[in-house]
Amino acid sequence: MVYPWLVDAWQQYLHYLVNERLTHAILVSGPPAIGKLEFCRTYVRRMNCTNPDPQGYPCGACDNCHLIKAGTHPDVRFINMEEADRSEQIKVDDIREINRFMALSRQQGRFKVVCINRAHRMNINAANALLKILEEPPPGSVLFLVSDRAEVLPATIRSRCQIWKFGVPDSTLALHWLQEKAASSAWQDLLGACGGRPLLAWESHDSGLGKMRTAFYEQLHALMTGKETVTGISSRLRNEDPERIVEWLQAWCGDLIRCRFKEHPETIENPDVLESLQNLAQQATPHSLFDCLDRLTYSRRIVSASMNQRLFVENMLVQCQQSLQPPSLQGR
Repeated sequence: MVYPWLVDAWQQYLHYLVNERLTHAILVSGPPAIGKLEFCRTYVRRMNCTNPDPQGYPCGACDNCHLIKAGTHPDVRFINMEEADRSEQIKVDDIREINRFMALSRQQGRFKVVCINRAHRMNINAANALLKILEEPPPGSVLFLVSDRAEVLPATIRSRCQIWKFGVPDSTLALHWLQEKAASSAWQDLLGACGGRPLLAWESHDSGLGKMRTAFYEQLHALMTGKETVTGISSRLRNEDPERIVEWLQAWCGDLIRCRFKEHPETIENPDVLESLQNLAQQATPHSLFDCLDRLTYSRRIVSASMNQRLFVENMLVQCQQSLQPPSLQGR
């Protein structure tokens, strides 16, 4: 099965399979923590399932379903880069092995399938090697590239893929799913703080990530009011994922813009720090707020595992400081 907010997408993309309109390469893109990879896992099982149920989902009982779920199907391979290890790249040897695998004749399944999660971690040599599959796909083969940063992939890769684009789920469906997992009055605020992504909200609730985010925003407020330093904040963030930090900064800056233009409080992603946001927003000009957001958007595009992560975080904080902090406080 797929997450409830992806049921409509399931029916849409299942139509491609049923009507034999599936292409040889599919780029599955969208925000992180919305269920893209699980969607692909279910879809790959359905592609080779011998007895799908009436709703079009894989039966889960046939040999192909069992083998794919166990990771031992001879015609299916998943490349799942660990989120925790941001230094890990997909290298050219990894792609060459995929090329060899895809060139082999099918043994049991209807399709030969490879699914690469976090495909944006391919280095340039790996991306070039992947073009061989995209330009000369073996018959009956399908390649899934899953990414929440699809814009980082070379245009030569993206242009050769069918795009399956996923968005932030409907909040009603997301809240219902969260409440079914664990009843709590905090879900609505936490879901908003996580940009509407229910899997991130669940992770935040379960791991204390929400408290870490709130503490970070309190440190940002202290920085903008001259009570904290860039190096002081970055030293406390030395073990944190820089992609997560820039994402938090983008959400924070977006909330400042909403507060500056006095949008309805329900549109704020981080309502738990609303008072701080309102105070900072009134001290900033619209131009400085949009300048800060532009800088953060660019930073998110270029963040990579190979860079010095602490310097990257410090640079982002300095950019926010330069854009938003009153001149009288800068340099303290």
